[in-house]
Amino acid sequence: MVILTRGIGRKLETSTSRYSLRVVRLVSIALGLCAVLLLGSCGGGASKDAFAKDVIAARNDADAGLAQIVEASSWDDLLARMKVAAVDLRGAASDVRAADAPGDLKDERDQLAERLLALSDEIISTVETFESFPQAQGARALNFEEWNRVQASLASLRREGIKVPALERHKPELQRQ
Repeated sequence: MVILTRGIGRKLETSTSRYSLRVVRLVSIALGLCAVLLLGSCGGGASKDAFAKDVIAARNDADAGLAQIVEASSWDDLLARMKVAAVDLRGAASDVRAADAPGDLKDERDQLAERLLALSDEIISTVETFESFPQAQGARALNFEEWNRVQASLASLRREGIKVPALERHKPELQRQ
């Protein structure tokens, strides 16, 4: 509110108008913050269903990579397939890490991503060992400790309501002679 004084022509603000201006500013700021908070909570949160779809897709990619290992037709083919599986696991780990998890599932998401990456590393280490020691060609089975940890992470997600299946145990089809 502005009042003009007689004869002098200068503006004087009353104490009431200063108070009103401050109140209007504070109310405007408060309303603006409320609007930002409300808009931020609408549709911006992670959906458990969308997260489940992302995790299941990543699990399926990882499982497909592991499944093709048992189809190897030679020692060199086995090593090549193990390398491909390791790449598939790394991709699955990246997909899991990028998945938008609800707040209460972020730790489980991160743990699964780390374990998929560790399984990939374990497979690559096994390939490198096999390449360094050709006498290992007599091996009849492979056992990866990190596979068990990935399974534990998937089980943890199932306990949290994410219906993601466990990784399959893959074995080659028996050849009839």
